[in-house]
Amino acid sequence: MPAVNGVSNGVARPKKPSTNGASAVPQHIPSPYEVMASRIANRVAEMAENITFVERERPSQQPASPAPKAKKPPRKLEMRLGQNTSSPTNITFSAPFLDNTLAKMLSLQDRMLKVGQELAASEDVEESVKQEQFRQSAELSRIIALICAEKARQGA
Repeated sequence: MPAVNGVSNGVARPKKPSTNGASAVPQHIPSPYEVMASRIANRVAEMAENITFVERERPSQQPASPAPKAKKPPRKLEMRLGQNTSSPTNITFSAPFLDNTLAKMLSLQDRMLKVGQELAASEDVEESVKQEQFRQSAELSRIIALICAEKARQGA
């Protein structure tokens, strides 16, 4: 049976050390955009593990029609790993996934801005708590900007 990931019959085998010769393949240094995209992908993947998307039937205002209409297939909410490179940041998101995530992030940002405004007006709250809330809001704004950039990149 062939070894998988250096493990054969439950026994790990040490990997050969790589040499630092001129014939070695140069290491890919990720750009800041790739690093942020990787971080966002990890955060979104963590969120997706904790969230189940369920489409609920909407109550119809009209009586049921005798002729059933063909249902549209549900939009795919997915992340796809690129097959053409070995880069861990080569991830694409389906447009519905980006739309859904962006809508949720904008809703969260709206709530955070309202809370931030209330905290700023309150005199009982420590300054460090206010500053932390503003830092979190700014981080969320950066994530939203990256999602918008990804939507624009895929639309181009």
